[in-house]
Amino acid sequence: MAVFNDTSDFFVREYLSNSSSFQISWIGSVQVLFLGCSGIPCGYAMDHGYFRWVMISGSALLVFCLVMTSFCQEQQFWQMFLANGLGLGIAVGMLYVPAIGVLSHHFKKRRSLMMGLAQAGSSVGGLVHPIMLNNLFHGRLGFAWGVRVSALFNLILLIVANLLMSTRLPSRPKDTTFKKQLLYWKGFFTDKVYVMATLSIFVLYCGVYFPTFFLQLAAVKNGLSTNLAFYTITLLNGVGILGRITPTIVVDRVGVFNMMIPVAVACSALIFSWIAMKDAAGVISMAVFYGYFAGAVISLVGPMIAYLTPNVSDIGARLGVSIGIGAVGALIGPPICGALLMSELIWYRPAIFSGVRILLQSLLSLWLTSLNQGLCVGKCWNTYHNKDPQ
Repeated sequence: MAVFNDTSDFFVREYLSNSSSFQISWIGSVQVLFLGCSGIPCGYAMDHGYFRWVMISGSALLVFCLVMTSFCQEQQFWQMFLANGLGLGIAVGMLYVPAIGVLSHHFKKRRSLMMGLAQAGSSVGGLVHPIMLNNLFHGRLGFAWGVRVSALFNLILLIVANLLMSTRLPSRPKDTTFKKQLLYWKGFFTDKVYVMATLSIFVLYCGVYFPTFFLQLAAVKNGLSTNLAFYTITLLNGVGILGRITPTIVVDRVGVFNMMIPVAVACSALIFSWIAMKDAAGVISMAVFYGYFAGAVISLVGPMIAYLTPNVSDIGARLGVSIGIGAVGALIGPPICGALLMSELIWYRPAIFSGVRILLQSLLSLWLTSLNQGLCVGKCWNTYHNKDPQ
């Protein structure tokens, strides 16, 4: 998704110039939706012993969709939508949830840190890929061969990833009857704390991606050249590497909600400050500070769900459901912000919408601490996971 936010400008100005920016934004939004929704069955499959098959299938589909993207013709929106939006969204979803969930098989005391390090890879990709693609698209190779180079690059990385990753704990026994399946899924939604945590993720995803989608536009409108504006999202993703790692270093000591609440409040405050952003210095400051805190709050989603899962063999399915529901928020949030922004670029409207959503997430996190005494204390992990791996 971070890569799409940078290449979307190329689509709007050149490759899909006959399509509106509103239409093109749906490529990225649908990509996010299917990233989350495909994680539900894939997380379930991981818990039931199909981790390796899911990872191999997702890797093959991702490379295939990138190759198909390279064959998409100019001004053919539906081709790009199918290959880059629908196909890539499903492929990334097949990889994301199992790759994060499998860490719970290998780590207990430093589980949150390992999840943060793994998720920092998306920020590294958001830093490297856009620069690489921008140079390839506007260099000798052009769009088609630039995407094929990206496909080869991803193929190499995915081969290494598949060789390095494996499950450690026994898979969950297969539920052979419909009644057992129903009871399995019903257990998720009768867990009040888990349901509230999932709702908080949905609310968070409604608002947290507003700067990611619109910072580049704000940069141009505040005096930065088009070339320099391109690097604002790259800067945001680069700072996000630190944001995804540093909170997870201490979260097992201070508690996931004790960390989630302040970083969410910081994100909300920064989005509200967007209203007063009037020059290039403000845009750069926003990219740096929001990149850090947004990376932090997103990196805590995985540890939060893992923290609330009594049985480690359910982490894949629970994480998939939560991310899937959150992805609906990511689907509707940016288009709502775009509609509120209007052609006149009335920035305070989407800023208030997004800031309030993230502030609401912090309040839900605060409420979660009262629903279950001791959740905010890091040591209570052992109460829930006394059979987890060391």
